[in-house]
This record gives sequence, C-alpha cells and structure tokens, in this order.
Amino acid sequence: MLRRIVARIFGFDRQIRELRQQIRDLSWDSSFGMWTRTAFLQFCEVMPRGRRVVAFIDLDQIHDLNEQLGYAEVDRRVKATFSMPFRRSDIVARWYSGDEIVILFDSDRAGAERKIVQLERSAAEQGLTFQCEIGEWRVGKEAIEDVITGLADRVTGHKLAAERAVWRRRTEWGI
Repeated sequence: MLRRIVARIFGFDRQIRELRQQIRDLSWDSSFGMWTRTAFLQFCEVMPRGRRVVAFIDLDQIHDLNEQLGYAEVDRRVKATFSMPFRRSDIVARWYSGDEIVILFDSDRAGAERKIVQLERSAAEQGLTFQCEIGEWRVGKEAIEDVITGLADRVTGHKLAAERAVWRRRTEWGI
C-alpha cells in the first residue's frame, strides 16, 4: 500500500504502466498478427516437460513480392494467411526474418499436419506459398532453437534441391 502511494507521488506508476505496455508491444508483431521470436522463446522456457510438435515455415519469394506488391500488402497477406483459428495453446511466431515462421502445436503430428494443409490453402488464397518441415521437440531434453535449426536446415535443403533442378532443366534446354 505504501509502495503504491510513493509510486504515485513520484510518478513511478505511470512509468511502470508504460514499461509494461512496451513489453507487450515488443512481444507481439502487429504487422503479421503473431508473437515475436523473443516472446516465443519465453513461452518455451516455461513449457511443461513432454513432447510437442513444432513446424518451421519458410514463405516463398517474399523479397520479390515485397518489391512487386509493397511491404504493407505482403504483411497484410501474411497476416490474413495466419489469421485462421488455432488452438489457444498453439503458439505462432515470427522467427528471424520476415519470411520465417514457427508454430508450436499443442496436438499430435497428425493434427499439426492437418493445420499445415489448412495453412497452405489459406496462403494460396492470398497468393502465397511456403515450404514447411514438422518435427518433435522433447521439452526439457533439447533446446527449441536446436530443433528449429534442424527443421530450417531441412527446408533450406529442399529449396536448394528445387533450385538445382530448375537450373539443370534450363541448362538441358539451353535457356
């Protein structure tokens, strides 16, 4: 009680409210309508032990789309894609750049795969595509960053293989 009175007298309560708002703002990416990487990692820190399904999504051609359509339009499309209903306990977050997204599912792998299919349809409605890998995180036994790095490496491998195949076809056809 005395602490609150002192805080009001010296204006600390306003500062504390502003700092709390700033923390909330830094945890939510309003452009994409999802959590930030930092918030995601904080959620993972307090996750109860067990097994969780995690997906790493790499949106295709975002740089080109940003140049063609503008950043605001691409942000709107990404936000619309991921605005579909998820379980309250699923965590959707932007990872590093604007084209990488992670989802921590509170379901089994089959449920996660069904949600990814729905996301692919939602993305197609927005003129977007993505590459995705799904894996399992053993909470408390391995770092979530390591699991996501492994999934990201697999996605990168798929993308490189696809690019090489296109390059080979062009070379064979003399394009």
